[in-house]
Amino acid sequence: MRIPLLSAAWVCILAAVMVHSSALEARLLRADPNAIPGNAALLAFARDRGGALFEAHCAACHGTGGQADAVRGIPALSDPQWLYGTGSVSDIEQIIKYGIRSHHPRGWNLAIMPAYASAQPSARDSKIPPLSPGNIGDLVEYLFQRQGRAADDAAAARGGELFLHAGCYDCHAVDAKGDSAIGAPDLTDAVTLYGDGSRESLVMSIAYGRQGMCPDWVRRINAAGIREVAVFVYSLSHPQGQAGAAAPGSG
Repeated sequence: MRIPLLSAAWVCILAAVMVHSSALEARLLRADPNAIPGNAALLAFARDRGGALFEAHCAACHGTGGQADAVRGIPALSDPQWLYGTGSVSDIEQIIKYGIRSHHPRGWNLAIMPAYASAQPSARDSKIPPLSPGNIGDLVEYLFQRQGRAADDAAAARGGELFLHAGCYDCHAVDAKGDSAIGAPDLTDAVTLYGDGSRESLVMSIAYGRQGMCPDWVRRINAAGIREVAVFVYSLSHPQGQAGAAAPGSG
């Protein structure tokens, strides 16, 4: 009799766990996503399940801990500054759903860094002029100066004029601080998505362009799973689980 009784008990326990998980999942989907970090039970539930999904679907690019990869232009997800949006759970959820330059019509598809060393830097805008190696060097000196690093003042002055007339300001803003609404990075800080921030790496970005991509997951992960991954990613930059959106920036 003991074995049937133990089996029945395990079945009852498993059923109770499944019912509890289903109830929490339903609450998760009904909740305001940005209020989840303030609810300890929902936060822990979503973070744990989201971590497993993240490892299965996202870690191939982002690593298990959301590490940066400057070779492939993968941002550090543990950085409280965000390239796209504000870093809120709802903004992260939108990125996971629809991607970045994923060709999904609802994805973040606006910010494409042109290849200024080519005869036609951007196929999307034939009005963008190409730049000579000297022009690109001047722009790099301007960026160094804006970052508070030692720069050639004369070249930086020329680069500042180019920044305003070569179309750079249109995405990165007149003050070069970027625009998180479209995913244009802040060029005045020390954070670089590609390379090590050296003159050489900045020349490469300006000359040859950058068009990194994050796929859309809306057709491959269900709604609850996407929200769980979003909460997990949020928790990487908020290890104490504090509520509130992160400041926009270049991370």
